[in-house]
Amino acid sequence: MPSVPQASPASTPRLRAETPRLNINPARWGVPALAEAAMAIALAAVLGLLKVYTMPQGGSVSLEMLPLIFLAVRRGVGPALAAGGLYGLVQLVLPGAFIYHPAQAALDYPLAYTAVAAAGLISVRGWRTLAMAVTVAAAGRFVFHFLSGLIFFSSYAPQWEAPWLYSITYNLLYLVPEAVITVVVLWPLLNAYDAAFPIDGRASRAGS
Repeated sequence: MPSVPQASPASTPRLRAETPRLNINPARWGVPALAEAAMAIALAAVLGLLKVYTMPQGGSVSLEMLPLIFLAVRRGVGPALAAGGLYGLVQLVLPGAFIYHPAQAALDYPLAYTAVAAAGLISVRGWRTLAMAVTVAAAGRFVFHFLSGLIFFSSYAPQWEAPWLYSITYNLLYLVPEAVITVVVLWPLLNAYDAAFPIDGRASRAGS
């Protein structure tokens, strides 16, 4: 009986094919997941300093979401929640932090970057699902940045523009470009990782 040709796995990353999507229980993360979370925080902090451009009242375009989304795709929501929240706290002491009020700082930093973990809810099996995962992560950030803008920065809105519309427009001006750049850069990285570590990327965590 002739054998049926199999598609090459290198073209489609399957890093989370057998990984629990939520993975909320820290007792099941293991040392590798904790090490990856620490690395994601460090890389996000470095990439966050390499900005394409910065908005006047905070917000910028960079690749800071990339390590957090990579972690969420590989390890699930739980580790990415922890890493995102800790990275948000780290951002408060990094150059460029825009702090107007404690509640605003909480919305724009720890809460916004914790929401990036929502990317782990998407099972990434191709560039379309990767784009969906990044969109979900950016949308999570947007919710908290929008609330911050509406509550604390409405005075910056022009007289002809409603504060809610100003907050939407302002935050989309940097979140959309950042999401697009993240997809473009993360897609080949996922392919490369899956090709280099096919067992680690999939089956080795089937029982975790």
